Amino acid sequence: MTAFLGVAPNSVIDWSQYCATYCHVRKRSGRPDRKSLLQSTPRQPRIATPVAAIMLTTALLVVVLGLAGLMVWQSYRATLEAAEARAQSSAQIVATHIESMITASDQALRRIDAAVGDNDVRATANTIADIAQAVGDLPAGFQFTVYDSTGRIRLASDSRRTGEEMADSSYFDQLRDGTAMVITREEGQAAAAFFVIARRMARDGTFTGVASIAIPNTRMDMLWQSLNLGPLSTVSIIRSDGWLVARHPSVDKPLDLSGSPLFVRFLPEKTEGVYYSDQSPADGKQRIVGFSRVKGWPLVAATGLEMHSVLEPFMSNLRTLLGFGIPIIAVLIAGTYWIARLLAADDARRMALEQALERNRFLFREIHHRVKNNLQTVSSLVRLQPLPKEVRDDMGRRIAAMVAVHEHIYQSDQFDRVEMSGYVDRLLKEIAAGYDQDVEIDAKLSPLTVSRDQALPVGLIVNEVVSNAFKHAFTADAPGQLAVEIAETDTGVGRLTIADNGPGRKAEGERKGMGSNLVAGFVAQLGGQFSFENRNGTVFAMTFPLR
Repeated sequence: MTAFLGVAPNSVIDWSQYCATYCHVRKRSGRPDRKSLLQSTPRQPRIATPVAAIMLTTALLVVVLGLAGLMVWQSYRATLEAAEARAQSSAQIVATHIESMITASDQALRRIDAAVGDNDVRATANTIADIAQAVGDLPAGFQFTVYDSTGRIRLASDSRRTGEEMADSSYFDQLRDGTAMVITREEGQAAAAFFVIARRMARDGTFTGVASIAIPNTRMDMLWQSLNLGPLSTVSIIRSDGWLVARHPSVDKPLDLSGSPLFVRFLPEKTEGVYYSDQSPADGKQRIVGFSRVKGWPLVAATGLEMHSVLEPFMSNLRTLLGFGIPIIAVLIAGTYWIARLLAADDARRMALEQALERNRFLFREIHHRVKNNLQTVSSLVRLQPLPKEVRDDMGRRIAAMVAVHEHIYQSDQFDRVEMSGYVDRLLKEIAAGYDQDVEIDAKLSPLTVSRDQALPVGLIVNEVVSNAFKHAFTADAPGQLAVEIAETDTGVGRLTIADNGPGRKAEGERKGMGSNLVAGFVAQLGGQFSFENRNGTVFAMTFPLR
């Protein structure tokens, strides 16, 4: 056993010292467990790639759908605004047309009144001729009628009606009672075919009869066709008291609109405008209604655009958009799912590689840690050998240099590269601590990274040269100065300079020691060049290529 430990068989070993030394080394170095080593380079939290892809696609879909929704809303509003403008302009056109038509009819009625003269209403040749001339410029289809004071028809466009009694009509009673003019639906058998403009005739304040012109409802049909407002649209003339006068399409019964929003809310505030009717009193349809008062007459012109017809172009475009958009969104979602699966598989492979890399890092740290511990064990065994103290100390420092590089490697997790400034600084402090000398160390250690194989030779060179300076260059009666500089001179070239203020190096030809041989061997191993010069002390300079 003693022979195996490298101790002479007859030597006495202090096993307590050995155990204390070895155990102290193990305790001081402390072999870290797997958990602590794995946690030395903690992984930063990150979002999984598939989740990031899904989140990105979701955000993109939200943006696209938001923009599409905005475009749809703008298109919807533009459609409604265009319909509102069209309903308003159409109502103004109808009002202008009705104003012209009513004005012309009123002028014809006045001419009829003048043609009758001061005599009683009766059908004479001259009267018929004058009335025919009075209504000659009215459009085709307009029919005139002249009643006497009893309500009997005396003159009419349709001679077959002569002699009919109309005294029971409501508008005849209004005119007989003093109303100057009435605009209303024609009552009786042809109620839906005409609307009537009637004027009271009087001589010297005495009621003599009524002259009326019946305007066919076909005029509303023609006006509706010219406006081209679309199916289910309406064109209406309404009296100021709310009673419907004429309409396309026509209605079969009198209709009072005085309670509708048109008369309750809008006409009291303005003479023209647009509003939305949720339910038409005539047919229950939902419409956009434009209205305009007829200038100079107690009438309101109204046009209604049926909501479904108005929105049909918009709905058609929306269906087209959905027809293209839904498949595209479906393809995008399917593509995202497929890509997410690929990314998940790739993420799993990457995680496996990261785990393998972390496992390799752990193994490298473990290897370097065990090498360091083994070297410390060797150093402890060397201290137990019956060797001269100087030899033991030199071997201990050399082993310590090797221990330091392995410890520096596994602590920094850089297994292929070693940053030399920290490593060299540690060596200088450990060497200085081993000598009881007053030495000022000026270390200029620039950042220099070397390969793993170069770190140990450089460290051993520093150990040999600096240790030699402490042993031979400095004396107890004078303070020592040691300057150490390491840097990268040119691209790919490292430089190490160590200078002391001692007596200088011995002359050439004297026997070289083991330290000098080690330095020469390590420099050769680095593929570099070195020199020793005497310049106010010994100056060691080395250059070596950086791998």
